[in-house]
Amino acid sequence: MRAEPRPNSGRRRLRVKFSVFNAMLYAGLNLRPARESLLKPINLTPDHRRLIASLGFNVIAKLPGIASVFIVLPLVSEALGPSTYGELLSALALGSLFLLPFGGINAVGRRLLAASVGAHNEKEQANIFVTTIAFVTAAAVLAAAVMIAITGRSWTAPIFILVSVLPILSGFLNTFDNLRASYNEHYMTAVFQLIFQVVIYAAVYWIGLPQGGIILASLALLAPYGLASICTLVALLLQRPFLLRGKIEGLRPMVMPAIGVIMADGALGMLLSFSVYYLNLAGDPQMAAWVGTFSRLFSSFISPVLLIMFPLTSYISIRWGQMEQPRKLFLHRLFVVTGLVYGVVVGCAMAFAGPLYIDRMFSLTVKGDSLDVFALSLFMGAVVAQKAYTLLLYAVSEAKFISFGTALVASAGALAAAASLFWLPPARSVDVLFIVTGLGLPVLLLVGGHRQRRGLKQTPPTALSQPG
Repeated sequence: MRAEPRPNSGRRRLRVKFSVFNAMLYAGLNLRPARESLLKPINLTPDHRRLIASLGFNVIAKLPGIASVFIVLPLVSEALGPSTYGELLSALALGSLFLLPFGGINAVGRRLLAASVGAHNEKEQANIFVTTIAFVTAAAVLAAAVMIAITGRSWTAPIFILVSVLPILSGFLNTFDNLRASYNEHYMTAVFQLIFQVVIYAAVYWIGLPQGGIILASLALLAPYGLASICTLVALLLQRPFLLRGKIEGLRPMVMPAIGVIMADGALGMLLSFSVYYLNLAGDPQMAAWVGTFSRLFSSFISPVLLIMFPLTSYISIRWGQMEQPRKLFLHRLFVVTGLVYGVVVGCAMAFAGPLYIDRMFSLTVKGDSLDVFALSLFMGAVVAQKAYTLLLYAVSEAKFISFGTALVASAGALAAAASLFWLPPARSVDVLFIVTGLGLPVLLLVGGHRQRRGLKQTPPTALSQPG
């Protein structure tokens, strides 16, 4: 017996169809016929093209850098010998330790300049450009003077004083890369980096390094990036000469946000750099060489975060003021989850690949044990997660909670390590530092991400910024 159709069943099906249709429209799906969608060309704006170029050239430019970890760095170790190689890495780590102010100044300057680019305000762009460079110049001179005054007599040879200054010079030049990225044009820096890396690394591989050539070894590691930054500045000024007409204005409003970033990213960088310098100062240059080499490998694993997130967040910063609230909330969730997942991947990869890399590529007489590997891997995975999320936060807000919270977590790790010195050797105290910090950062990111989303929901729709 055939069932009779229910009354109004056609209307119910019609309502269901319209409900699904409306839901798909809200989700942003293309409901046009397949043939029309396939034949329609993709319309990319100039900003989209620059973003794609930055992402593509960033990936390509990193390939020589990865190769250098397996080719150039072992050649440096072979040319200098284990003890001098360890002291070289300690000097570079010390210089990196005094890069603390640069990260904050660059992050704030990049965010403010990107906002003025989005507003098409050339006068404000020029003022921010000049102010940022003046700020970072003063910070570089002060940092170099303080470092030399405090640590100038701690080296076995005066040449290491110059080596320790090179990272400060490199960090100063990196400011030009950040300012260029504010225009969604980081691909220019990537192209220059690719050229200089290929030329310099090829010369090191084919010609080699002289025995005991400390300065040449340092330049082989740092020169490609510094030269690329100089070329980036020249190209930027040739394209936008109005930037030179700016004035130093608004320096005071830059200070507090910069301090927040310094206390976050600077604290984490300081922990890693100081641990290498401290081990050398404590009379264990071989262990300092092992930790320093491990951290150099870490730079290859953190690169995908910078390669993708840096140009992407620069683009987001320009568009942030025009974005709707649901998209902003989605971006916050996406960056938190992406950071944590990639942090786990990096931590596991470092734990597996780090010892293999050092054992096979270097002739170091002292090597870390399983606890050292675990502590370093945990810390580096947590740093990657923090870096991935804060790249978004620093591009669109002051991020006060995450900034000062990161500084507190790093301080807790440092205090725990200092307390452990009463009953543990220096190498084990460094492990305590990494473990405490590595466990605290993921918790901070989850709490901070929740606060950011809650604050964003409470922000009026007309507001262009969000609370930190």
